[in-house]
Amino acid sequence: MMPVLRKLLIRSALAIAALYVVACAAMYLVQRSILFPADTRDVALDVGKVPNASVVTLHTADDEALKAWWVPPADDTRPVYLYFHGNAETLATRDGRFALLTAEGEGLLAVSWRGYGGSSGAPSEQGFRQDALAAYAWLKEQGITPQRLIIFGESIGTNIAIWLSATQDSAALVLDSPYTAISELAQQRYPWLPVQLLARDPMDSMQWASRITVPSFVFHCTGDRVVPYAMGKELFAALATNDKRFESIDRECHVPSVEALMTQLRDLEEKLH
Repeated sequence: MMPVLRKLLIRSALAIAALYVVACAAMYLVQRSILFPADTRDVALDVGKVPNASVVTLHTADDEALKAWWVPPADDTRPVYLYFHGNAETLATRDGRFALLTAEGEGLLAVSWRGYGGSSGAPSEQGFRQDALAAYAWLKEQGITPQRLIIFGESIGTNIAIWLSATQDSAALVLDSPYTAISELAQQRYPWLPVQLLARDPMDSMQWASRITVPSFVFHCTGDRVVPYAMGKELFAALATNDKRFESIDRECHVPSVEALMTQLRDLEEKLH
C-alpha cells in the first residue's frame, strides 16, 4: 500500500474513532435529559381534577421536597394505592385514572418525582428510590399498614414499584407497561453505543423480580412502541409470586386506560381482605 494512502486511512480511522468517543461522551452527559423529560408545571394547580384529593409535601432523606396527591381512604379497611407515574407524564395527566382507582373509597398517594411537577431536585434512579421511600414512610405515618398497600407503577415507574415491593412490605403490586431494564431498552434503540458502560440509570427490574412474592397484576399493550410487549411478558414471567395475572391489551398503545381493567383491579383488592 502506498505510504500516502496508508496515512490517509490511518487519519480517517482516527477521526472516526474520535467522533465515536465524542458521541459516547455526549450521550453520557445528556442521557438524563432524554430519559427524564420532566414537565415542571406544579401539579398543585390541577389537584382539583380528582375528587377528595389534596396536595401534600413529602420530604426525602436527601432533603428534597416532593409534591404528591393524597386521597384518603373512606375508612381503615380500604386499600391504598401508592402510585409512581411515567417519565413523560405528570400527576395532572393521570387524573382520570386516579378518579377510577379511588371511586369506591380506596385511598391513593401519587408522587410527583423529583424534578417533576413542583417537586425539587433532579431525576435519577437513586433519587427516585429516595422518593419512593419517603412516600412509603409518609403512608406509614398516616397509619396505613402494609397489609392495605398496593404499589402501582406505570412505565418507568414500574422499576421503582418492583424495587419497593421487593424491599418493603406491601399487599400487592400493579405494573403498567413494565420493562426488563432501561439499559436493555436503550441498547435496542442505540445499538451502536456501549450502553452498559454509559448508563447512569440502568433501572434493571429483572434483578428484583425474583423477590416479588405478593399478588401481582401486569398489563401491557401488544402494539407498544415505547416499551416492547415482549419485555413486559419477560418481566412478568420472572416474578416469583405464584399469584400473578397478565392482561394483554390488543392494540397499539402505551399506558392504556384502566377503565376496562377495573374488574381485575377490584379482584386484586379483594385479595387484601
